[in-house]
Amino acid sequence: MGGPIILRSFRALDLTAAQQQQVHTILTNARTQFAAKAPTGAPPDMLALANPGDPGYAGAVQAAKKRATDRIQQQSDLNQQLYNVLTADQKAQLGKLVASWKARMAQRTEGVRSQPAPVNR
Repeated sequence: MGGPIILRSFRALDLTAAQQQQVHTILTNARTQFAAKAPTGAPPDMLALANPGDPGYAGAVQAAKKRATDRIQQQSDLNQQLYNVLTADQKAQLGKLVASWKARMAQRTEGVRSQPAPVNR
């Protein structure tokens, strides 16, 4: 499942044993739900996406958009359930952690952009 970003911060938030159990239950239920909804193998329309001339291309694009939308909604719902486990103080601390991560990511991105592009020979 990859895990939502919010989970990465839970070690720093000092969850109680009860909160840890709640998180475990939420994640177990989510894994079961995701597995039940997950298609087996590649969706049949994936090859159509590789060829805009395919008669099924438009339908394949719509199906892919629907799968992406559904996955984003599932992840959002999971994040909200996990967030609701936190106390007000932990939620405030989470906000600070996320702000710190954003700042570090911006620095890394800026550092990469400022490096000269490699020369192909």
